[in-house]
Amino acid sequence: MKKHYFLAVPIEEKQREILQNWIQINKTTLPFKSWVHPEDYHITLAFLGDVQPSTRLNDLTKKVNEIIKSCEHFEMSLKGIDIFGRKDSPRIFWASVEHSSSLNYLQTQIVKACDSAGFELDRKPFRPHITLARKWNSVEPFIKSPGLEHVFTDNRSPSMVTSVHLYQTNLDQIPKYEAINSFSLLQN
Repeated sequence: MKKHYFLAVPIEEKQREILQNWIQINKTTLPFKSWVHPEDYHITLAFLGDVQPSTRLNDLTKKVNEIIKSCEHFEMSLKGIDIFGRKDSPRIFWASVEHSSSLNYLQTQIVKACDSAGFELDRKPFRPHITLARKWNSVEPFIKSPGLEHVFTDNRSPSMVTSVHLYQTNLDQIPKYEAINSFSLLQN
């Protein structure tokens, strides 16, 4: 089975708990085919795909270690809920975070490291998000409740982003994402 790799910001426990509590309250009205395990919550910075041979990952590790030296710890707060895909039948149900120039800078630096290590990345605009569920699974259309975009504004619970992880996917396991390397940001 192929393994895919990606660089991402892990989500701290207190934010995972906020998301899980919200999901437990609202899940019965949201018939998605699959829900993401809370330990798999993350914000993808760069998706690498199937990487062969491993020397490319070693080269990338060196590049990320170099660029991460210019990135400091920063706070990140939850904001709301949104979707990707059709409005009546979304393929991705996700949590957003408050705008963060530090997160955007970090993602730009990670992309530079990937470029210099020879990875060809998808060049879609960066939309930081935490995938919560996939594939709407109902004959009834999805109807986005008013205020979902700001559902966490009163309970943002900022957390400190202190690292970036290199993950590999293990599709036959739950949780399915395994951190195989961690890169620490500078303490400010």
